[in-house]
Amino acid sequence: MKKFWNLLRSRWLNAMPKFFSRICWICTLISGTALAANTAITAGGGTTHEWWDNIYPYLLGIPAGMAFVAKFTQNYDQNGNPVEKHVDS
Repeated sequence: MKKFWNLLRSRWLNAMPKFFSRICWICTLISGTALAANTAITAGGGTTHEWWDNIYPYLLGIPAGMAFVAKFTQNYDQNGNPVEKHVDS
């Protein structure tokens, strides 16, 4: 199990290609906006329309899944070996 968490940690610290970085940023923005809107409506004591209840899970789930895949995508060299490029923090 420790090996799995170390693998996730190393992929989290890997450098992302610019294209995937933009996908991650846009998806996080969409999910965050949907979450904030739903929280504001609920906290204000309002009720949501049926169409919002239908699309809300998709507005959170799909962009979050896309951001996860974009973040944990691994680069490979010409021989098919994973390339480890860690970002110094």
